[in-house]
Amino acid sequence: MSWKATLEKVEEGHYVLPKLKTMRVHADLFLSDVLLESLEESVFAQIVNAASFPGVTRVAVTPDCHVGYGVPIGTAIETEGVLLPTAAGYDIGCGMVQLKTTLTLDDVRDVKKRRAWIDEVEKRIAVGVGASRAQRQRKIDERTFAEVVRHGAKALGRTSNVTERAFIPVEDDRVDIPERAYDKRGQLGSLGGGNHFTEMQVDDQGRVWVMLHTGSRGFGWNIAKTFFVQGAQELGLRGGRASEDFIWLDADSPTGRAYWNLHNMAANFAVANRLIIGEAVCEALETVFGGTAEIYYEISHNLIQKEDGRFVARKGATRAFPAHHPALRGTVWEQTGHPILIPGSMETGSAILFAEPGAQRSIYSVNHGAGRRLSRGEARRSLDQHQTDRRMRARDILLNTRQTPLDESGPCYKELEEVLQTVERAGLAKVHKRLRPIACIKGAD
Repeated sequence: MSWKATLEKVEEGHYVLPKLKTMRVHADLFLSDVLLESLEESVFAQIVNAASFPGVTRVAVTPDCHVGYGVPIGTAIETEGVLLPTAAGYDIGCGMVQLKTTLTLDDVRDVKKRRAWIDEVEKRIAVGVGASRAQRQRKIDERTFAEVVRHGAKALGRTSNVTERAFIPVEDDRVDIPERAYDKRGQLGSLGGGNHFTEMQVDDQGRVWVMLHTGSRGFGWNIAKTFFVQGAQELGLRGGRASEDFIWLDADSPTGRAYWNLHNMAANFAVANRLIIGEAVCEALETVFGGTAEIYYEISHNLIQKEDGRFVARKGATRAFPAHHPALRGTVWEQTGHPILIPGSMETGSAILFAEPGAQRSIYSVNHGAGRRLSRGEARRSLDQHQTDRRMRARDILLNTRQTPLDESGPCYKELEEVLQTVERAGLAKVHKRLRPIACIKGAD
């Protein structure tokens, strides 16, 4: 029998998976009928897993959900006294930065200038898997690195007016950073590969923006791997990589406390990484086009944080605090809620949203993007390179790569419009701006 047959429809855009098998709580699924129909059956076993961990108190699934490792991409899990490394994943603190410029579409129409901007950005930030340094990339000394992993954006002079959090608290900074993670400290200020990108965009009023997507790079990956291995050993789990899907840590145990502090260091690394890249991109944009650019907002979507006394793990899900939420008191976003940055795809564009009071029902979480529809392998096998490149040229979207990466092209992702409409119909957030891409920088992996 299909898992979908067990769902109970609460209202438009909101389903409930009742407690089944090992589940400790029910799961709230924020999906339209269209998105539910196309959802892989295998995702439901991962939702059951998410709701079966010790200490779990709530589970919410966002409209972009799809199969991940252990729990679906697009899940928020609230726990009491328990940390879930599988719900933070390998790219701890991965997220977005949005830059706002004084430029207009007329200022950036010239293809040669946009190409020059791509070249200037690549001089300032390393792009691609494993890449650490570019020609003019900012150098981070040992002292600054130590400040960054402990104090995040605060170490760079930024506040929660432009960042989701000025810093992620590190309760005990005496914890030893794993050697393999420490060896990756030089990646601070680099973009990485996969679905990470730097993208020039234009809104409906013709204003130019730039969106960035990256995380904690090899620093966070090696911290995560350390605790996946250690956690599996302590729980007596066998089966190699598959055992990582079921790892949980008592937050008060020595392993739990070590993970919490190092997880938060990786999160601080990720926030600072985005800000450093953002500053480099602003510099490149001003060099080529003139005008000015500034950081509008920064936010994570792979993170565990304490909220209202409990842990909230967002795996491929974005925090969504509406106006007057206590966490926003004293910031410029207190009266409006903070911006929510939602990338779609390099073909279909992105969006900026603001949360509605109804976001409380989804653990104050919404989607982190459109959500994958095709795996990378399936995309490479089934999509036509010539047709894909032709679509990009027709949309006047420049790339830093000779050919469009098939596994990151538009058809790989769900329809952003359907995802955004689902968020609005469910009363979680409202779309503030739609943004269309005109230049995109990605690692050619």
